[in-house]
Amino acid sequence: MTQPEHSKPRRATMRDVSKRAGVSVQTVSNLLNGREHLMTPETRERVEQAMVVLDYRPNATARGLRSQRTKTLGFLVLDNDAKFLADPMTDMVMAGVGDLARERGYGVLIQSAGFKEADKVLLQPLHESRVDGAILYLSGEPDRRHRLLRRVVDMGYPAVALGESSFDLLPSVTAANVEGAHRLVNHLLEKGHRRIAFAAARSTWPQVEDRYSGYRAALRDAGIEPERDLQIFRGRWDAASGAEVAEALFDLQEPPTAIVAANDLLALGIIHMAKQRGLKVPDDIAVSGFNNFDFSAYISPALTTVSLPVYEMGRAAAELLLGRLGQPTDAVSEEFAVEILIRDST
Repeated sequence: MTQPEHSKPRRATMRDVSKRAGVSVQTVSNLLNGREHLMTPETRERVEQAMVVLDYRPNATARGLRSQRTKTLGFLVLDNDAKFLADPMTDMVMAGVGDLARERGYGVLIQSAGFKEADKVLLQPLHESRVDGAILYLSGEPDRRHRLLRRVVDMGYPAVALGESSFDLLPSVTAANVEGAHRLVNHLLEKGHRRIAFAAARSTWPQVEDRYSGYRAALRDAGIEPERDLQIFRGRWDAASGAEVAEALFDLQEPPTAIVAANDLLALGIIHMAKQRGLKVPDDIAVSGFNNFDFSAYISPALTTVSLPVYEMGRAAAELLLGRLGQPTDAVSEEFAVEILIRDST
């Protein structure tokens, strides 16, 4: 007997998926509820493929009532800059988090706050149980950042600190910023530079603190005491602020011969101001950056910089968070290697 045209086709069930994948219904349930740690990657792939073939769509409402899960990850950003979403590094980190979450059937809720409203606003998604866990991406002074991180620990929510290498109560995903800065300064020292400046915005990030530490350590290892006048923290993380920092450095009685900018946008502004002053890069002033933003290879001269796998770091943070849902574990840290890209600006 043929099925009437107006009848709806039967929706695939968890039992259909389990039969096609050759696993138990409980295994399918484990995957749907974020318990990937209970199966091998091969099993997870078989179940996911079965879901695709069968066009299986779980009843999210019913599943949420049973599991008290939202299937949503929080991405909590503490950044005093209203244009934080325009920052290339934040953009790439979020892309990594979002892609991994989507692949695992999760959504991402972005919550941002400036310094003044951080205590009241930033952790709202956790207080209101709108997310299953959170990735915290925080700028500002260490005391402020660590106070917020401790509150998350006290709340008992699964969480991961992204970029924070000095807080050991939560898992973290970082990059080897200290080593990268140290190697970058060594490169400049090998070029004969001795007056090497460090330029950063006023609002600091943990990654920038690490870069600053690596800069100072490299100079001291070479027997050079870092000079206060050559260390400037001013403005925002943009090219215009880089130009302002460059003016201040070029106006010194004894200007630097090389500048380490804490990100590529600052370096872009420094190179622009050097040209405005009639200086040749790198003959009169060597300029280097951090992050290897897309434009850095295409400006003139091409920018020497430290490349970070930012997108991969975002994915790793989401992967680490998903692994902790419903499975408290000791805090662990994953540090990504960096690459020094020597180009024409040094």
